[in-house]
Amino acid sequence: MPTAEVCAAAARIVDDVVTRGRSLDAVAARHLSKLPLRRHSEARAIAWGTVRWLYRYRPLLHRYLRQPLRRRDGSLEALLLCALYQYHHLDEPDYAVTTGSVEAATRLGRARARGLINAVLRSHLRDSRAALTSDEETCYATPAWLIKRLRHAWPGHWQQVLQSANQHPPMTLRVNVARTDRDSYLRRLAVADIPAQPSNLSPWGVLLERAMPVTKLPGFAEGEVSVQDAAAQVTPFFSGQLAGCRVLDACAAPGGKCSQLLELEPTITSLTALDRPGRVYTIRENLLRLGLNCNVTGGDALVPGNWWDGQAFDLIVLDAPCSGTGVMRRHPDIRVHRRHSDIANYANKQEQLLEALWPLLTPGGRLLYITCSVLPEENDGPLHNLVSRQADARPELVTTAEGLATDLGCQFLPGPYHDGLYYARIRKD
Repeated sequence: MPTAEVCAAAARIVDDVVTRGRSLDAVAARHLSKLPLRRHSEARAIAWGTVRWLYRYRPLLHRYLRQPLRRRDGSLEALLLCALYQYHHLDEPDYAVTTGSVEAATRLGRARARGLINAVLRSHLRDSRAALTSDEETCYATPAWLIKRLRHAWPGHWQQVLQSANQHPPMTLRVNVARTDRDSYLRRLAVADIPAQPSNLSPWGVLLERAMPVTKLPGFAEGEVSVQDAAAQVTPFFSGQLAGCRVLDACAAPGGKCSQLLELEPTITSLTALDRPGRVYTIRENLLRLGLNCNVTGGDALVPGNWWDGQAFDLIVLDAPCSGTGVMRRHPDIRVHRRHSDIANYANKQEQLLEALWPLLTPGGRLLYITCSVLPEENDGPLHNLVSRQADARPELVTTAEGLATDLGCQFLPGPYHDGLYYARIRKD
């Protein structure tokens, strides 16, 4: 049953995301910490779901308001949106949702609005839930500008991308082959009565039937497995030879890709994991748990002179900052925070990173470019510009059966069992 404290916590999270433009992950951690642990999953489900379906239920809510809510009433709007989400998506009695929402107003310091909340929610319930409009923005709960871009980029797949964004993401593990193998780990899960199956995309991947805390996973604390999406696990397929190489992971946090390379190839000559100083602690934590070691460096990839020792790299992995359009189901606030103009800004930053890192490659070296975007402007686009400006840059097209070949790379579109990621490899002559 959604209690008042759960409804209030979820509303505070949604308000911080929608009204104040804050990160869903960051504000959730702060607000959930004030709830009893047993209530965390319930409040999290309501908050994540409400943000995910914001573009569907916000227009619906406005139909029941006699006059628009003021900007300072963001917590009330969030509370009402959370209730609409619960009515339509959670298996809870309508009366419990209504009561919990009305009582939550007091916890939000808005006791005088209890009558308004009760009236709006009862009006919606009397409407038999038939007031949803049929426009695409409402249907897919996605801003119109992004729908237009996706349709243009993937005319045969755009609906798949949008439908996937409204599903719950799978929980996938990566088996640490330096300590065990996938078949053995699957047997351990079976003994622990944890339903799972091997990933069809990654030979190291294990797909759990249901998500669960990592503390309950056999061998997690001992470094036998990590949580990583299956599409993010195929980095070794695209990186090429690793043995005897000097490697740079240029945007390494939280350390999933660099740790996988170290697990698979212990004869890597050296690996530098670089990220901003405030983010490198996550890399160190993951390496420590996995029993791995590399040169973890805090610095700006755009300014190599501040951290580079002058020795060229055989492989540079650049998992570039991007719009995140391939991982919207994991981060539903992406649809709330992104704007049309952001895509060009990301592409410009990606081009700058490519230009800054290209001189760090040895002749014959490879640059592996990765994003979690499904937009060509952030994928093939920056690489086309790199190749046109650098006479020694030669694309090496690498594809897999599960990915879609692009001009310069391979695009994995989000599906039931993995996220949407892009890979491309450029060799330096």
